[in-house]
Amino acid sequence: MAIKNLLVAYNGGSASDSALHLALQMAHKYDAHLTGIVAHGASSVTKNIPNWLSASMRSSIGEITERRTVELAEKFHAFSEGKIEEEKLHWIDVKADPDKAVAFYSRLFDLTILGQYENLIAADELLLHPDRIAYESGRPILIAPKKYGSAEINENAVVAWDGRRTASRAFFDAMQVLETKSRVSIVSVGEPGSIPMSSEIDLPTIFARHGLEAEHTFLPAFGTIADTLLAHCAEVGAGLLVMGAYQHSKLSEDLFGGVTSSVIQTTSVPLFLSH
Repeated sequence: MAIKNLLVAYNGGSASDSALHLALQMAHKYDAHLTGIVAHGASSVTKNIPNWLSASMRSSIGEITERRTVELAEKFHAFSEGKIEEEKLHWIDVKADPDKAVAFYSRLFDLTILGQYENLIAADELLLHPDRIAYESGRPILIAPKKYGSAEINENAVVAWDGRRTASRAFFDAMQVLETKSRVSIVSVGEPGSIPMSSEIDLPTIFARHGLEAEHTFLPAFGTIADTLLAHCAEVGAGLLVMGAYQHSKLSEDLFGGVTSSVIQTTSVPLFLSH
């Protein structure tokens, strides 16, 4: 199934500008529809409005939020003008918790694109947490690095493989993207014997049946697994890293750190995640 229906989470921050830039490139490449979504919950200001504040002041605070989302729609369309056919560009404005809303709507799309986390101090009602969305959506997401601004899509992809459930999920969720790449490599961190593998069929054979050539490389770990993967992506000039998200529980990673959290925070290449 071809990619024809993309969602991009947009809150006006620099990271979401990067996500929109990448989303427009993908919409052009795949001749796909692109829907922008802004989701806005209650801001810290709204939550803490004192009871003694007049009704007119309360109304004014609400109007500021409403005006901000109108401005975001205008910015989204201005950014997209001339880069996609008008009839293929869409906009959703939903008043709900941003993470929950984006996770919900992502279940209706082929792929959801969003930027790395950034702290919008003056607009906390628009905050997006890509880690939570990846965990809750049940659909693949693509995270654009904060400074992503490539003139064109880099068609060199790296797939991280550890033989576990989430790696397999990401591997096949990304196949419709990987089939369009000019170069794909598979990497595992550790010795060959440390990664669960089938003796009857290997990953390059599976890729070959999809019309792709791919080598499977085993990388010696230095530092963390996240460091090793990202260093390899930099070394080979990758434009995409595909990996499973949260093989261990997200709570565990929140408390003690983990591969997914580290890569999300530090990646400088677009990151395709599935949980």
